[in-house]
Amino acid sequence: MESYWNRYYRGIFKANDVITNIGEVEFGNTDLLDRVEAEARFLRAYYYTQLTSLWGDVPLIREPIDINDHVARTDRDEIVDFILEELDSIINTEALPVSYGSGDVGRATHGAAQSLKARAALRNERWEIARDAAQSVIESGVYELYPNYEELFHYEGQNSSEVIFDRQYTSTGDSYDAFGVSAASIGGGSGVEPAHGLYQKYRLDEGEYDISEFNSREEAYENMDPRWDYSVYYTGQPIGNSTYDSSPDSPTPDRVNVTERATELGYNMKKYIDYEDDIDSPSTGSINMIHIRYADVLLMYAEAKVQLGEIDQSVYDAINEVRERPTVELDPISEATHPDAESLMEYLMDERAREFALEGLRLFDVMRWGIGEEVAGPVRGAHFENSDGEVYLQDVGYSRNFSDHHHLWPIPQSEINSNDSISDNNPGY
Repeated sequence: MESYWNRYYRGIFKANDVITNIGEVEFGNTDLLDRVEAEARFLRAYYYTQLTSLWGDVPLIREPIDINDHVARTDRDEIVDFILEELDSIINTEALPVSYGSGDVGRATHGAAQSLKARAALRNERWEIARDAAQSVIESGVYELYPNYEELFHYEGQNSSEVIFDRQYTSTGDSYDAFGVSAASIGGGSGVEPAHGLYQKYRLDEGEYDISEFNSREEAYENMDPRWDYSVYYTGQPIGNSTYDSSPDSPTPDRVNVTERATELGYNMKKYIDYEDDIDSPSTGSINMIHIRYADVLLMYAEAKVQLGEIDQSVYDAINEVRERPTVELDPISEATHPDAESLMEYLMDERAREFALEGLRLFDVMRWGIGEEVAGPVRGAHFENSDGEVYLQDVGYSRNFSDHHHLWPIPQSEINSNDSISDNNPGY
């Protein structure tokens, strides 16, 4: 947690330096200087959106400070007001372009500012602001869903029409271990493991999940949302030039718990793994990591409208655009299947878990919805068969514990120790 706190405040420090001092540049392209300042303001707003989402009240620092300065926490609502005002200024002055040429792809755009405004507003229940900001992005016509869900997270989908803001990488510079968090059989360390709760979100059957109804392990993975296959490695799936097998008697490095690098739960992360393109040089992986994409804007729009009680056809259209993406192609929902706010919110909460699995948004959704205690509990994994042919779930013998106060993180102790203006932590810590 401390590393995230430090990372965001380092970014804020750098942004404040640019914002404060860029006016001292006496000669230069005025439009370029305005754009660079707007980029810095966008990034500062992004960091504060993350900070307030995780910690609530945090120090609001708008200008460079001395290392000996001590800054108290500012009320979350005041910081959110600041974020929205900053983004409005960027949007209204049109200092950021709609798009960039190849040399500057990845920089913040006008649409990124509008999308971040929708996200900041949604996370803080500013429903009308979220609705209007998301609608502006939709009506701009700049973005559309990428047709191939799996390839969206491969090199093929880089800088596509769906990507609004991402972290850019390059194999000759800023890169990473392409398979590092995934399966041991392709050189990974199983650092990100999907669990049974995610599996259940992808099931298409309408009844209650009942493991006793499965006659085989394979049967447990029938009738699934197609995005499951695109996001998760499970036994029987192709992986590289082989077949993923994490079963307890597997002869492969993916056998559950066979080494510290093998999976505990039986599953591994498949999203963002482009084996064919990275196998020759996995140490220089460079698929860009998406922070904001168009599907999120569509679902934010739908959620804001539902929360406002404005349930009309545009809500179903936004949701169904995501459901009916080519390569996903699920049946649309309608007023007949989801007639009211309660059923639509229940659907949206599950849909966001499916659509954005393993992209880093679930934690923020759980915290803003206050459902941590509901989604915690025993941690179980993949389906396997015992010697009698009975299907069971991999059980590692521990639970996720979550109390109500965990919907905010604790202020790092190092910050409390070094900042005389902060003495109290968030409730419960």
